[in-house]
Amino acid sequence: MSFVVLTANHHDSDISDVEGLAQRGALVKQEILEREGVSGAVVLSTCNRYEVYLEADETAARDVAELLGIDHSISVFSGLDAARHLYEVASGLDSMVVGEREIVGQVRQALASARKEGTTSPLLEQTIQGALRTSREVAVKTDFSRTGRSIVAVALDMAGAVACERDQYEWEETGGPTVPATDWAGIKVLLVGTGAYAGAAVAALRERRADNVRVWSQSGRAKQFAADHGIDYSPSLDLDWPDVIVLCRGTGSPVLTADMVRDAKRTRGPLTLVDLARSKDVESEVKQIEDVTLIDLETVRKHVPAAASGDVENAQNIIAEGLARLDSDLLGRTMDPLVVAVRNAFAAELEKELRQLPASGDIPAEHAIRALQRFAAAVAYHPTVSAQKAAKEGRGEEFHRAAELVFGIDLPEPTEQALTCPRKDQPHA
Repeated sequence: MSFVVLTANHHDSDISDVEGLAQRGALVKQEILEREGVSGAVVLSTCNRYEVYLEADETAARDVAELLGIDHSISVFSGLDAARHLYEVASGLDSMVVGEREIVGQVRQALASARKEGTTSPLLEQTIQGALRTSREVAVKTDFSRTGRSIVAVALDMAGAVACERDQYEWEETGGPTVPATDWAGIKVLLVGTGAYAGAAVAALRERRADNVRVWSQSGRAKQFAADHGIDYSPSLDLDWPDVIVLCRGTGSPVLTADMVRDAKRTRGPLTLVDLARSKDVESEVKQIEDVTLIDLETVRKHVPAAASGDVENAQNIIAEGLARLDSDLLGRTMDPLVVAVRNAFAAELEKELRQLPASGDIPAEHAIRALQRFAAAVAYHPTVSAQKAAKEGRGEEFHRAAELVFGIDLPEPTEQALTCPRKDQPHA
């Protein structure tokens, strides 16, 4: 069995392809778990990546990749390469916005879901937990987390540039918006959706001093969400009021169609739409409407700012150290079957003695002492016989070194032979 990663992400796939793979993965999830050769599976599905972490043999991993659909750009990693990929994902190095911290919570949630469903395994637990610990170390020792880098933050900065300085704003192929906007005071924002990204959007808007934010949702949870986050509740999807609409529903069908936006444009001025949903909350045709700016995940991917090379190098060094610890820990776990066998043997000897004691009532001290003495003698019997055999075969020093290693104590050296006569296997002089 090996640690295997199957991944489709923003590096090699369109967001729509990732969404299609995620939908396919949800349909065949039970089939994946029932595959012979698969001992555990954890699924990570975010706005720009779909990944399956497996404990599986090589054949089973290949079968799962085919089951998900080879027409999608699925990359397969195993062993150390798979672990390195996961560590880089959890630490934000493989993200669309390098260094973003939202991903670590998504990895943690993926593991929690697998535990709840009973699909994780010891190898997956140890590897993913190691990645999460290393991610925390990266956050502490680099400036990634202190710069507020995230998909939400980048998308809002692009939207703010449009809303604040529309006459100066223009797209750049590599560098993002020409005008950064960190102060949203006076910009009217309508938030559509109440999921995890909605909470992140509220936090990012608050950092940018947005003071006029409303939330609407078809789910009926908007009123409570507004109360919990200190923003206003909108009873309807009002397209006339906001300057910026941030959408993060991701339910599989657009909430804003081109016709809806065209109708709204008859009675209002410019509008900026931020679509953070992988499955698109806004129809793509909206981009063609005059004075409407649509910023979706593909837009963010094209205009994301580069991370500082020093931070990336520091993070990679921390990840290398984390992988070395994982490798050492996994090597130690290769002895688990031996340890379990020894414990079971000791437990069996102890059970023999317990059966000889009264099932209830007081146990006389002398009976308990004799039972413990018999148990100790039984546990020491086989090592004693093996020690004597090793000495007879001329391997006394070898056994001595092994015994000290096994028992973890300093043991006296074997004594010199008491007799000078040769062993039976030695010729007479």
